[in-house]
Amino acid sequence: ALTGNPIRKEIIAPLRDGAHELLKLEEGIPVLLVLGGSQGAQIINEAILEIAPVLIQKYQIIHQVGQNNLEEMRNTARVLMEGIEHKDRYKIFGYLDDRLLKAAAGVADLVISRAGSTIFEIAIWGIPSIIIPITDSNKNHQRKNAFSYARTGACEVIEESNLTPNLLASEIERLMGNKEKREKMSKAALAFGTTDAAEKIAREVINILIEHQT
Repeated sequence: ALTGNPIRKEIIAPLRDGAHELLKLEEGIPVLLVLGGSQGAQIINEAILEIAPVLIQKYQIIHQVGQNNLEEMRNTARVLMEGIEHKDRYKIFGYLDDRLLKAAAGVADLVISRAGSTIFEIAIWGIPSIIIPITDSNKNHQRKNAFSYARTGACEVIEESNLTPNLLASEIERLMGNKEKREKMSKAALAFGTTDAAEKIAREVINILIEHQT
């Protein structure tokens, strides 16, 4: 049965009204949302941090770095951003709870993420994305997820072996500079996403139980 992936109902609908105020963002400045999973993603964290001083001249960044990485990332960012204009546009979070995640989804123009279950959340939000799968994940599932999603036209994939700060910055600029491309990616993401996967799975389980009743 093709069911899709269950999504927490608390985060299905992005929060738009009041999202800028909640996240302390400027109106009218594009937003990049960087998600590294609950533990953060060191290679993504380091790449974003290196290019953040340049990115914030044009964009705002919501960067979920993982709770264990928060203090180190904040300290490093403080040094890198010293004396740089618009440094307040770089927002670091250890963890995004449901309310903050909904708000981030409501304002993000582009997501940079791993290729785990977050892909399915990005899809239902209809946000264009750059996906960076973990190398050698269990049964290579992240790479399979990433390229399966990319085939729909909803995302671009950068493999870890190819990831450099300059390449990531270039991909961000390429996509952010092409509104028509991002609109097509958004439509493809929404077409890929499903919001009733949990119901489908429950229905299949019940059908199996009924079939095997003695």
